[in-house]
Amino acid sequence: MLSTATVSQLKAPSRLRTWLQLFRAPNLFTVPGDPIAGYLISNAGFTDVSLLLVATSSLCFYGAGLLLNDLVDLAEDKTDRPSRPLPAGHASLQSVRRVHWLLNLVGILFLIGTGSTRAVLAGVATVAAVWSYNCLTKKVPVVGALNMGLCRTLSMLTGALAGPSPFSVPIAALMAVTAGLYIAAVTNLARFETKTSLAFAPRFFPVLALLPGLALGVQNALYSPDKLPSAILFGATLLGGLSLLQRLVLRPNPLPPLIGAHIRLLLPFQAAACWFGASQSVGPAFAVALVTLWPVSRMVSRRFYAS
Repeated sequence: MLSTATVSQLKAPSRLRTWLQLFRAPNLFTVPGDPIAGYLISNAGFTDVSLLLVATSSLCFYGAGLLLNDLVDLAEDKTDRPSRPLPAGHASLQSVRRVHWLLNLVGILFLIGTGSTRAVLAGVATVAAVWSYNCLTKKVPVVGALNMGLCRTLSMLTGALAGPSPFSVPIAALMAVTAGLYIAAVTNLARFETKTSLAFAPRFFPVLALLPGLALGVQNALYSPDKLPSAILFGATLLGGLSLLQRLVLRPNPLPPLIGAHIRLLLPFQAAACWFGASQSVGPAFAVALVTLWPVSRMVSRRFYAS
């Protein structure tokens, strides 16, 4: 007969799977698109190595934020989510803390490498916003959701402030605010995951939050034929949002998969923003890549949770 310790070891996931769980693997696909979209819009398609640096830094900040979230929620997870890596003992507190700080440091160093002081400051603001969400505002209705949305806004804005010629920052900022409001609406929806019922009004907020950015993209495409594909992608994003709204109204349970689907909807939105910002250079290539990641992220979500 196997001992209890041996059985526990046999059931424990691999180290790779544990860290993919900690980083919410399906969501990682949606992260680089924020700064890339902001960068392409702001720089009108002109690129250099700073694009790679700012995209990588966003992954570092996002991963650090997720680790901090699990560290802060450890006591709650021991009761409500005992299978999570930390309460289950699959990852040590010391290693998670160490990687959290390392990711923040590396993210800042990548931004320093862009040569943009404004991008560095936006990165520092992102770290501060992530900390304030996890440690101060997460449990506060509305405020916590808006704080999470601010993290996404700052991620796209960091990209907009980097690069060789960031002269269209205001337009990029509007797209960034749209992405932030959308994530705020999804975050507000996610707080009902552990509740027995789902309030009716919050189901509509994600779609409504997308409308400003969609309107800007479609209006611009009407005057620039080369940007018509961006309008189509914005339209696809809206249709995706309406489809999820229908599911929220008719079959809201289980809620966590729907939260993950809402987060993945950022991919066509980011693709549309990339084509919108750099239709005559690298925008279409990035748009195709992000759209391709949409089903990939969904496949990964079948093995790893996204919320």
